[in-house]
Amino acid sequence: MAVPDGFVEVAGLSGFALANGPWYERERDDVMVRGFRAEARHANTLGIVHGGMLAAFLDSAMGMAVWRGLGRRSVSLRLTFDYLLPVRVGDWIEATAEVVASDGTLAQARGRLRGPRHEVLTAAGNFALLKPDRPPRAGQAR
Repeated sequence: MAVPDGFVEVAGLSGFALANGPWYERERDDVMVRGFRAEARHANTLGIVHGGMLAAFLDSAMGMAVWRGLGRRSVSLRLTFDYLLPVRVGDWIEATAEVVASDGTLAQARGRLRGPRHEVLTAAGNFALLKPDRPPRAGQAR
């Protein structure tokens, strides 16, 4: 299935993201939108996309919002998710996220996942901000 216009594949993915991608991004109205096409390998035994996959994808989008908003890499400390409706194999899923607060050592962010028919997941999280001079490990993206 085709990727919607304007989306480009995210380069430099590693680990979980690389194994579960490809993931795509585009900027829309000054907001970074991250997307992926749900495949059978993302589904659980019920034949719907596994909640863990959706949570990990939204966590990544929230971390990217921290990077874009604050220029700092971060790690998730606490995440809360509200699952609204299931995602079907074949659906195009889009994530948006924003930083809502930061004190220089901690950032708070919220995010949303939307499918072709409805919003499917919302989240809020706390992210520890890594030291600005801490380089990424070899082979890892920001």
